[in-house]
Amino acid sequence: MKLINYIKAFVLLLVTSIIGMSCEEDFEKITLKEEVTANTLANTSSENYVFTFDTRSEVFNAFTWDAPDYGFDASVTYTLQMDLGTGDFSSPITLSTTQDLSASPTIQVVNNALLGLGLDPDVAAEVKFRVRSSVNTNVDPIYSNVVSTSITPYLAVFPPIYIIGDAQGWDLGAALEVSSTGPGTYEAIGMFINGGKFRMFDTPSWDAEQWGWSYFEGGTVPGTLISGEDNDSNFIFDGTSGVYKIVINLNSKTITMEESELPTLYVIGDGQGWNLQQAASLEYLGGGKYEGTAVLQKDGYFRFFEKADWGATQYGFGFFADGTLPETFTQAGDNDDNFIFAGETAEYLVTVDLDDFTVAIEVASAYPTSLYLVGDDQGWNFGNSPTFTDLGGGTFEATADFTNGSTFRFFEEVDNWSDDYNYDYFTDVDSDLGAVGDGDGNFSFVAETGKYTITVSFSEKSVTVEPYSPYPSAVYLVGDDQGWSFGSSPTFTDLGNGVFEATDVTFTNGSIFRFFEEVDNWSDSYGGSYFTGGLDELVTAANDNDDNISFTGTTGTYKVTIDFENKSLSLE
Repeated sequence: MKLINYIKAFVLLLVTSIIGMSCEEDFEKITLKEEVTANTLANTSSENYVFTFDTRSEVFNAFTWDAPDYGFDASVTYTLQMDLGTGDFSSPITLSTTQDLSASPTIQVVNNALLGLGLDPDVAAEVKFRVRSSVNTNVDPIYSNVVSTSITPYLAVFPPIYIIGDAQGWDLGAALEVSSTGPGTYEAIGMFINGGKFRMFDTPSWDAEQWGWSYFEGGTVPGTLISGEDNDSNFIFDGTSGVYKIVINLNSKTITMEESELPTLYVIGDGQGWNLQQAASLEYLGGGKYEGTAVLQKDGYFRFFEKADWGATQYGFGFFADGTLPETFTQAGDNDDNFIFAGETAEYLVTVDLDDFTVAIEVASAYPTSLYLVGDDQGWNFGNSPTFTDLGGGTFEATADFTNGSTFRFFEEVDNWSDDYNYDYFTDVDSDLGAVGDGDGNFSFVAETGKYTITVSFSEKSVTVEPYSPYPSAVYLVGDDQGWSFGSSPTFTDLGNGVFEATDVTFTNGSIFRFFEEVDNWSDSYGGSYFTGGLDELVTAANDNDDNISFTGTTGTYKVTIDFENKSLSLE
């Protein structure tokens, strides 16, 4: 038995030896030199560079270097590094990473990097370069010689100028900002009034440097601009009143103008009920700046839209991530990149700068957080007040019983009779309501006794009442087959008693949808969970975040019947 084991061991040793000799024949041994000589970076083509904005797209310098000798044919990664003359390359700027023996960064790339390192524009400074060579993370890199040169960077961002005139009411605070597109060149979109005077200012100040008609004499201006013939050297706009894009070149003393449209920006979110028709419009101030009032709802979601359209360009939290935001703005982390507002519900003055990625807010007017209706029909008892639903944006709604001739008013806090909202507070009051004319400023209900829906809007300072109905007044079906457009909804017929019907409605297998009561009002919808009375066997709840309904039947056209009385949905 021992003899057999010895034989097996001998055979195994023999085979291993043969395999080892075979491997040595197949692979060449690679030996790294103990000392690798650093490669050489060639000098720059000049000892002194003066960068300009106009040459920013040109190559700064064609850097070249030779390959270091590692003792074998190595695959080397080269990194062209830059630092200030006073630096030690402990935190170098990487201009290029390549496996070639050359790199040609542009003037703009180098200029921006130097400004980022703290150099002043139009001031010469020593700058140095080197090449880092690396073959493997386990092998220390080697560095070339250092090459130095003098560079004068240019100012990469230029301040705007301003137009002030009749269209701005000669108000410094309303000056039209004209953004710089380069040294001495500017453009803006703004309103120009026929016969209106204006001129340009370096800053919104009467003491600032100014450019008027006399400055552009000998240059080129459009025929719609004529001399103001006054001591201030104003222009007169002799064209049709409207919005124009103006391009100004102070270097060549030229101005061009063409008809345009004012840029727009909207706030849409919970404070607007996610209703496009209630989108809060911000006024364009010039440059990338917008300002206006909008309702921001506590813990509400929102974002900015270029137009009041779901398909418009949108600006969410991610767009402003590297800018400056109020502390009350946090990231929702959802698929729409919304903001969450952590402040108190109120109407705010919102200032947005898309160029600087900044948003600022300040309270314009605050709204109550709760509402109570107390009067004759409630026995002047807060405990009998109808329950108001906060619809967002300072709007509250409730269903209440009213008796003809009864009086009442609104309150913000239980049993606090001093903090009230009476008839005189509101500027738009429904015709079914009158003023009692008493010392408390109470409302009087002048319509027929009955159950009504009452809506109170603090943003519009309005009160409306309408006879209560447990059913919607209209229905819209919007989903995949409608391209999520209200305009493509099938037409529903009101059959009475909460029953609506539409025929020849197209459904595609797997498509999702839900029902809505008002055009473009996405917050007031009827989804899968609403129909507790039963869903047709051809549909099922999609179980998504929007409570959509999924069509599981065969693609085709169907008759849709909705019964709001029984909360049921059927297709046939």
